[in-house]
Amino acid sequence: MKTVLAAIDESPAAQPVLATALRVADLLGADAEAVHVREHDGRQALALAEQNGVILEVLDGPVAPTLLTAFHQPRVVAAVVGARGTSAGRQPAGHTVLELVESVRKPVVVVPPDAPGTTGDPIRRLLAPLEGTVESAVPVATGLAELIDSEVELVVLHVFTATSVPGALDDPARDLAIWGDEFIARFCPRADRILLRTGPVGLRVTDVCRDDDIDLIVLSWSQNVTPGHAEVVRHVLATSAVPVLLLPVE
Repeated sequence: MKTVLAAIDESPAAQPVLATALRVADLLGADAEAVHVREHDGRQALALAEQNGVILEVLDGPVAPTLLTAFHQPRVVAAVVGARGTSAGRQPAGHTVLELVESVRKPVVVVPPDAPGTTGDPIRRLLAPLEGTVESAVPVATGLAELIDSEVELVVLHVFTATSVPGALDDPARDLAIWGDEFIARFCPRADRILLRTGPVGLRVTDVCRDDDIDLIVLSWSQNVTPGHAEVVRHVLATSAVPVLLLPVE
């Protein structure tokens, strides 16, 4: 049995976390379950799980280590956590969440507090920002394909920087289309289409999510959030209203 395990607390953010877990479970062909590390009496978490027909396990202990133990169970194929407790003021993901995503060698979905709080429609459109390196592409091209168990559209986003914009183009529209086709053929042949943009990567991710009705962002990363690393991951986690699936790079 495959399980998508949602970590829920007793804040308003618990509802979108559980709703996202149900949608991700459908995407992966798995069952959704929830875990709650007791801080008070746990009644709100239990009521939320019952409302959604989800099994809840209530545990005692320090939050991060207890959740890590739960996530490392062999049947758990993905974990779902809340980025932070409230949506008031954009801010980076909380310390507990960063500790979890750095340590779990499995896909982790980070859910912003203003994500939809109902299960709604199935996840149908994924956005995968790729840098054009083997390291960033392999988890998306292979790991993601192995996880997904339903029909989805995979959109690749490549953002040109000042140093990576192609040189002189005879016919910009035609030549960029050819460049884009070659890019996905090399780095993500399972993609349905590619979008090419310029500017700050994090901002372009936000723009595309808004304009293209993206259901889930997919980012590969090295699980290093120390200063100077994972800048795109940090920005997206701090600003996105769309859940983010983090795929660890081996």
